[in-house]
Amino acid sequence: MKAIGNTKLKTAFTLVELLVVMAITAIMLGLLLGPMLQSFNFTRRVQRVAQAQDVARDLMETISREIADAAYVFDNSRVLNPVVTSNPVNDATLRFDLIDRQGNPATFYLPYTKIDFVLPERVTPVSTGVTDPTDGSDYVPPDRRVGKPPLLPVLAGRTVVRYFIARRDPSRPYSNRNEQLLATAALDNPYVLWRAQFVLYERNGNGNFVPNTRLFKLDANGQPIIDEPGFFYDTSTAPNGKSYMQNWLEVSRPVTEVEDIDLVNVQYDPRTGQIVQVTPLIQFLPGLVTDDPAVPTTLSDAANEVPNAVPTVYTTKKGGWSHPFVITVYRNGFATVYMTGSVGNQLMVARGAADAFRFNITAYQMMEAAGCYDEGTWDAGVCSSLPDPWIQGSGSWERNPASLDAPYPYLPFNIDPRSGAVNFAIPAVAVFRPGERPVFEYLARNTQVDESGRRYLLLSEPDINNTASNNRQSPLRLLQTVSIVPGSERIWGPDQTTPPGVEPRLVPYTRVPWNVTPGPNQYRINYRGTSGGHPTLQTGYVEFWSQWQIPSGTRGDGTPYDLLRITYAIQANTESDVVKVDYMTRSQYTVAINIKLYDPTTGDPLLMALTTQVRVRNLLR
Repeated sequence: MKAIGNTKLKTAFTLVELLVVMAITAIMLGLLLGPMLQSFNFTRRVQRVAQAQDVARDLMETISREIADAAYVFDNSRVLNPVVTSNPVNDATLRFDLIDRQGNPATFYLPYTKIDFVLPERVTPVSTGVTDPTDGSDYVPPDRRVGKPPLLPVLAGRTVVRYFIARRDPSRPYSNRNEQLLATAALDNPYVLWRAQFVLYERNGNGNFVPNTRLFKLDANGQPIIDEPGFFYDTSTAPNGKSYMQNWLEVSRPVTEVEDIDLVNVQYDPRTGQIVQVTPLIQFLPGLVTDDPAVPTTLSDAANEVPNAVPTVYTTKKGGWSHPFVITVYRNGFATVYMTGSVGNQLMVARGAADAFRFNITAYQMMEAAGCYDEGTWDAGVCSSLPDPWIQGSGSWERNPASLDAPYPYLPFNIDPRSGAVNFAIPAVAVFRPGERPVFEYLARNTQVDESGRRYLLLSEPDINNTASNNRQSPLRLLQTVSIVPGSERIWGPDQTTPPGVEPRLVPYTRVPWNVTPGPNQYRINYRGTSGGHPTLQTGYVEFWSQWQIPSGTRGDGTPYDLLRITYAIQANTESDVVKVDYMTRSQYTVAINIKLYDPTTGDPLLMALTTQVRVRNLLR
């Protein structure tokens, strides 16, 4: 009989046991991997936030340094119309072409998305004769380029830098898969910040400076059109045979080269998918100054000789005004007398009465620039075609003292935004119609002699050019609230030292103080007096040498020997007037940088915002 030994049985996990083990393992892995994945995603999010911070800081440092060193900053704030999609605004804005969530195109014009400034000259102005092909400026040798500080006092160079927001690829439409549900482009094409460096004028083959037509089209006067909303997307052909877009790409480079950055914030209507608002994330805003009391001063030492002389010029704390700016004049207990504002691209000083005149500062400046108030450059044909600075709401063009002085006094003034000055001195001939001779002419034979034997002339009387057709009255008669600006008068007359029988030369006369009796070729004048009473008390009283023997005869050019030619400026402000100015200034910029990146996991936008004030140290007034 065989003995039977013990046999060891081999067992395995049952199916239930395996399932239990797998379930426990899955739970453990889930408990471990979940936090790991969350921490990984959080780390990536933090990395994106840190990246946005670095980009914002680097941009802020670079842009602030360049703007602060600029020798000149172009006005980028001429916003004239509301920001709407159907109406292009002004030339200082930039065009943004977008696509809504229904696939329809939409165009917006956004202000403060571009800034142009001139770099200071860093080398001697003497030309090297070699042109830098990258931007058209004069070539600077390396030994004079590296670390070279700007010349002091600062000189404006020829190189212009432009920062602007544009699409990464200007030839393709806007695309951002994080914002657009219908985006199908293989690569996003968002809006990024660009930097261009160029010259407005370059040398031609003869060495003369001509407009840079590779980048800019020319206006009717042959000058480059600096501001153009769609300059970066212009596919028309430039004179060099390339498109303007290609030429701009050659002098520009993106400065925010991050994978999924976008510098516009688009808000959509959740119901229709249409774009309701577009906000640029980088803006260059001129500094805002409110309630700046302008400081009164005068432009001539002659005012020191006049008791209680009225200031003619009021200057603000900062220059480089940008639109919009408002000048308010207070009088009689700080009641508002006049206020300027931007109305249809024309700065005006308006009267309250319907039939009263409005003084159009823009039209006045056009006449002044054309030399219409200076006989040396006066051209009747040119001046007669320019707009009249005086616009009347209703009634005739006849200057009526009653309507001019009611309900408020006559108060025109000129402005100089670059220097930050309000100037109340206006040429007296500015009250005439465009095209009229810009000088007052009198005849010495018509001067009068008072009871004391003093020979005098009243500038409030009409001159010899007054006719029934032009009603050329003196502004001192028409505008009874004005006075003559001290030191502004210029008087020419026959040389009073000429012997009898000799043709007298036309010479300038010299003013003497009021307490001095005039001698030959001298005069004294009452700048601010009354509108009536004794002649010596009246505004515009001019006294000549009392022993003057008036010559008679005619010169070869047909002018009489005794011709007196007089020009002067008038002012209508009073010594108690207070001038307040609210303005934006290019001497100080607010640089607002918002960097928007996207969470790599969720696609949510991540925003980093920095804002700083930059003072343009070298801006000349």
